[in-house]
Amino acid sequence: MEYIFLSGIHGVGKSTLATELKSSINIKSISVSDLIRQAGKTLDSSTKNTGGISKNQELWKNELNNLDLGISKLLLDGHFCLLDVDNNITPLPFTTFKDTGMTKIIFMKNKPDVIKDRLLKRDKKDYSIELLKELQDCELQQAMKYSTENEISLYVYDESQPLSELLDFITN
Repeated sequence: MEYIFLSGIHGVGKSTLATELKSSINIKSISVSDLIRQAGKTLDSSTKNTGGISKNQELWKNELNNLDLGISKLLLDGHFCLLDVDNNITPLPFTTFKDTGMTKIIFMKNKPDVIKDRLLKRDKKDYSIELLKELQDCELQQAMKYSTENEISLYVYDESQPLSELLDFITN
């Protein structure tokens, strides 16, 4: 299985971007959270704090290997960092992604105040701008480090950029 990893913190716009991409090119998308749910684990979508982080990573990897995509590319929406149950930023170990077939990384970023507003409206959670900035910085650092260590192309994207440039990255 080969896939493009769509990285970014909660509320940055990954799902919206995936929908836009699916309307433009032959690509399927699924989130790591969906794969964990497919494995039978209940996740609370109203909180972004995660318990059992290491077990969840094994669950999604097993589900990923069982997907049948035909000839489509897959866009996998997920994270390099998560918030634990105490709101501590937890970078995922890179072994999480070992042998998963990741071919490219898209890191999606946005302004922390925009993300804060989205999470407040969508999830009724009020995160500090400082925490969101720190989480987004950690996510970007981890994406860059993983990209470099594994020689995987990385594209940093925000909503102000032309979608055509991102489409070129995906299709070439």
